[in-house]
Amino acid sequence: MDKKLGNALIAEQLKIMDAAATVLSESAARVAPLFQQKKIDLSVEQRESCEALTARFARLCDFFFQRVFRTIDQIELTDDGTAIDRLNRAEKRGLIGSAALWRQLRELRNDIAHEYLIERSDRVLAEALQYAAELIETARRVREYIALKGY
Repeated sequence: MDKKLGNALIAEQLKIMDAAATVLSESAARVAPLFQQKKIDLSVEQRESCEALTARFARLCDFFFQRVFRTIDQIELTDDGTAIDRLNRAEKRGLIGSAALWRQLRELRNDIAHEYLIERSDRVLAEALQYAAELIETARRVREYIALKGY
C-alpha cells in the first residue's frame, strides 16, 4: 500500500475508532449500574441502553477486526492470511492483549448479531458489558502504536 494513502486511511479510521470507543464507554457507564440491582426489571429506556451497548460493542469489535487490524497489516505489507493470523499479528504488535480472548470477543460479536436467541440475551449483555473495557483499551493501544510508528 502507498504510504501516503495508508496514512490517510488509518487517520480516518482512528477518528471513527475514537468516536466508537467513546459511545461504547458511555453505554457501558449507563448499563453497569443496572447489573448492581438484585432484580432487573428494566424500563423501555434502560432496555434501549442495553441494546445500544451490545450494538456498539459489536460494531467496534468488527471495526477493529475488519478495518483497523487489516489496514495496519496492509501498511506494514503483511500477508492477510486467516482471521487467526490477523489476531496473532495484532497480539505481537501489542494492539491486543490476547489473540485467544479476541477469538472469544468475535464469538460474542456473532452472538450479538443473532441475539434473537432470547435464552442467551442476558449472557450476551453481561459479556458485552464485561468486555467493553477490552475494546476501549484496544483503541488506546492502537492509537499509541500508530503514533509510535508514525503512520
